[in-house]
Amino acid sequence: MISNVVNYILKGMEIYFSVDNNKEIFKLPYVPPDIEFESPLDYETFETTSGKILTLIGEDGLKTLTIESFFPAKFYGWLGNMTLAPLCIDFFERNRKKKLRIVVVSLSIRENMECIITDFKYKKNQNGNIKYTLSIQEYVDPNKIGGVSA
Repeated sequence: MISNVVNYILKGMEIYFSVDNNKEIFKLPYVPPDIEFESPLDYETFETTSGKILTLIGEDGLKTLTIESFFPAKFYGWLGNMTLAPLCIDFFERNRKKKLRIVVVSLSIRENMECIITDFKYKKNQNGNIKYTLSIQEYVDPNKIGGVSA
């Protein structure tokens, strides 16, 4: 049991994407330790007639996530089971215009949300691996806003 926990801690974070209600599930082969999640808050500041500055707190903004990592060109023992670069690129290219679900799992972060791909850049490194930047933004279904169907 303890060795399972230690392995989980050492593995760090896992990120999964699913398409079409889990008809296809994709796990990122390698997740770097410095992923940054953004969870903005909408707000507005204004000046009153007496010169005081007031802030109005609004709604939560759309969450975003940018991942800069690599897709492996060959099998690396330290990565365990993984998907090679051509299939990784294919997954994101085929699903660029679809809603996806992203599930992020680690000891300190849990995220599960619908999202879209807002940007996907990649290039081949000298060692054959594919360096990429993947930008994700939370997707809010317009038919589910406020419980009213559009």
